[in-house]
Amino acid sequence: MSASLDTFTVSVLEARNLFGTDKSGNSDAYVQLRSTFNKQTFKTKVIKKTNAPKWSQSFGFFTSKAEGEVHLRILDKVFIGKDEVLGELSLKLDEYTDGTEHTKWFPLASENKKKKAGDKPGEIQLKLHFSGTPVPASPKPVASKEEAKPVEKKEEAPAAAAPANTGGDGKNIDDKYTLGKIVGRGAFSVVKEGIRKASGKKYAVKCISKKLIDKKELALLEREIDIMKKLQHPNIIQLMEVIDSPDTLYLILEFISGGELFDAIVNKGSYTEEQTAKIVKQILEAVQYIHAHGIAHRDLKPENLLLSGEEGKEEFVKIADFGLSKDFGAEQLQTSCGTPDYVAPEVLMGDPYDMSVDIWSIGVITYVLLCGFPPFYGETQKELFENIMNGNYDFPDPEWRDVSPEAKNFIKKILVVNPEERYTADACLADPWIKDLTNRNKDLKRLQSFSVKKFKEYTQNRKDQAGQGGQGMTKTEN
Repeated sequence: MSASLDTFTVSVLEARNLFGTDKSGNSDAYVQLRSTFNKQTFKTKVIKKTNAPKWSQSFGFFTSKAEGEVHLRILDKVFIGKDEVLGELSLKLDEYTDGTEHTKWFPLASENKKKKAGDKPGEIQLKLHFSGTPVPASPKPVASKEEAKPVEKKEEAPAAAAPANTGGDGKNIDDKYTLGKIVGRGAFSVVKEGIRKASGKKYAVKCISKKLIDKKELALLEREIDIMKKLQHPNIIQLMEVIDSPDTLYLILEFISGGELFDAIVNKGSYTEEQTAKIVKQILEAVQYIHAHGIAHRDLKPENLLLSGEEGKEEFVKIADFGLSKDFGAEQLQTSCGTPDYVAPEVLMGDPYDMSVDIWSIGVITYVLLCGFPPFYGETQKELFENIMNGNYDFPDPEWRDVSPEAKNFIKKILVVNPEERYTADACLADPWIKDLTNRNKDLKRLQSFSVKKFKEYTQNRKDQAGQGGQGMTKTEN
C-alpha cells in the first residue's frame, strides 16, 4: 500500500498585546513555524511597528500520522543582532483531528522579559484544520547522533593530518592569525580567510559571536565541536584549532579552494561515469568512517560537498559541516519551506531513523550527478513528499539514455524506502559500479545525455532557497 499524506493547515491570523524591543515598545513581528515530524519550516512576512500585527497567512504541514507538534515563535526583527523572541506556542496534532476548523486565541509562553507584571498577556489567533484520518500511534522520538544505531566497527580510513590544536586554549586570534576577506556568512557568524602567522598557511576561520547565541545554543555548539575533533579523514573538512575568546568563538578549519562540487560541474558541463563513481566513492568512504564511529551526518546535500582545487591533481571531495550542520544554527531560523530533495522517507514520516538516512542522501546525490536533476518531483510539495515516501522515481530518456545499467542498479539498491533493505556504506563500496572502476569504462566519454541546462537551473534554485555564502556556508550555518 502506498503512503499518503494528511495536511495540518495552520493559518496565522493576528496577535495582540506583544511587547517589542524598540524604545516605544513596538515590534517588527513575524512568526516562525516548525514541525517536529518532518523538515518543513515556514515564516510569515514581517509586520512593522505594531504590537498587534495581522498576517493572515496559511501554511500546510504534511504528515503520515496524526502525531507530533508544530512549534510557533513570534520574533521581533532586529537588523543588527539576534532577533528577539516575543512569545512561543506548541500545537499537538492529535488535538485537532476531528475534521473541523478551530479558530481561537492562544496565550503565549516565553514572552519578552521586559514586559511588566501588570501588562496584558500576549496572544496569537490561529485557524487550524487537520484533513485526514488520525492514526493511533505512540510518539516516537527522532534519534539523535548520540542515539543513532551503532554499526559494526570497521577498519578506519587513513586519517588526515592531525589538527594543530583543538584545546580551545588560545584567547587572542590576532596572536596567531591574520584575518582577511569574508568568504561566507551565517546567522550568527562570518567565515573569513585566515593566514597562520607562523607558517603562512591559509585556513577558513569561522567567527561565531557569543553575544548572539544563548547558553543552550553555545553548549550544543561545544558538544558538536567535540565530535568534529574526533573526525580525522581525508574526505572530511578538518577542524584544526579552536580559539575561545571572551566574545567570539573561532573555529580554524581546513581551507578548500575549489568551492562546491556542484559549481564545478556547472563549469565543466558534466562528468564521465567513472569520474562520478570516484566522487561518490570518496563520499561513501567518509560516511563509512563516521558510521563506524557511531555518528550520522544527517544533512548530506550539495552545499556540504566541497572540491579541492589544486591545479593538475585529481579531484578530491571534502564533506563539510560534520557535527555542525544539523543541530546547531539557523536551519529552523532561516529555511522557508526548503525542498527536501535529499531527505529519506523515514524522516518525512516522523519515524525513528538511524545512519541509513545518509545512504539515501548519497543515492539522490549520485542520481543528480548522472543526469542533472533530482529523482523526486511533484507539482506541489505534498506530491513531492508522497513520491519520496513511496519511492516513486524513474530513469527518463533522454537524460538516462547513455547511463550504464550498473549505475542504475546502484541507485536502485540505495533509493529503497525500507531502511532495513537499503544498502549500507559497506555494501555501496562493494558494488560493481564503485568497486570495478579501473576495469571498465576506460573509454567512456562524457555523458552527452546529461542535462546541463536543468542542472544549472537546479543548482541556482537551491542557492536561492538557501541563501548561502562561501566555503561550507549553508542555510544551516551559524
